[in-house]
Amino acid sequence: MVLRFISAIIGIPLLILFVFVGEGIPFILAVAVMSVIGLDEFYRGVRATGAEPQEWVGLSSAFLFLLVARNQFHEAAFSLPGVLTLFVIATLTIELLRDNRAPIKNLGSTFLGVVYVGWLFSYLVAIRSINGTFTIPSIPWAVPVGAWFVLYVVFTSWAADTGAYLVGRKWGRHKLVPKVSPGKSWEGLFAGIASTIVVSVLMGWPLHIPWDTSLLIGLGVVFASVVGDLAESAIKRDIGIKDFGSILPGHGGILDRFDGLLFAAPFFYYYVTLVLGY
Repeated sequence: MVLRFISAIIGIPLLILFVFVGEGIPFILAVAVMSVIGLDEFYRGVRATGAEPQEWVGLSSAFLFLLVARNQFHEAAFSLPGVLTLFVIATLTIELLRDNRAPIKNLGSTFLGVVYVGWLFSYLVAIRSINGTFTIPSIPWAVPVGAWFVLYVVFTSWAADTGAYLVGRKWGRHKLVPKVSPGKSWEGLFAGIASTIVVSVLMGWPLHIPWDTSLLIGLGVVFASVVGDLAESAIKRDIGIKDFGSILPGHGGILDRFDGLLFAAPFFYYYVTLVLGY
């Protein structure tokens, strides 16, 4: 618990700094670093199953996904179909040249890592690239909408995780999905829902998002976060590991900390762009 608190004390100010300064470039670089570390964690984990993923091709593809997402997936120089085509042809060609070739197992793990880690992380970059500004009373400068939306989805996702962790750890009695994640409880889920809705309404208020819309966003984020958490737990159980890494004190690896956010970010992006029209 203390280590989690220390991580938050360090991580939250850095997030706020990176997302607002330099038109978000430091934030994009930070996402790139997390994506690389997370993908490396994933590939090191799947090697325990006997797979030999093409790590460098996967890392390169994940980086290209971030470039594609820089302009809400409309970057002219880096089209998504082009990146996917290059990835498929490159991995199959390289696999043909390997002595220990096993296309299904090796390319399956390579591709899953790229889309699960690299592609889903890229949605944070796409959210930051949403255009527009707004003002907050008593703050003498315009606030970038994309930067605020990044904080919105990150804080609501963390609220879901933190509320569920604190309540579930102390009062959790009824297991949610014991065969996948024995630590998750219904009590924690309800606490996560409540804390996420509160944070969502507060984050939506400066943008004049109606409270009922903020409530729907909060519900979507918390359920996406829970599914993302459970999906990562299922992968770890299949591999036979407890954590993907240990880089973040009190949390484990990058994937252990951001598993819920990886699912929440795409939901949030499509909701605010398709439904709210940003």
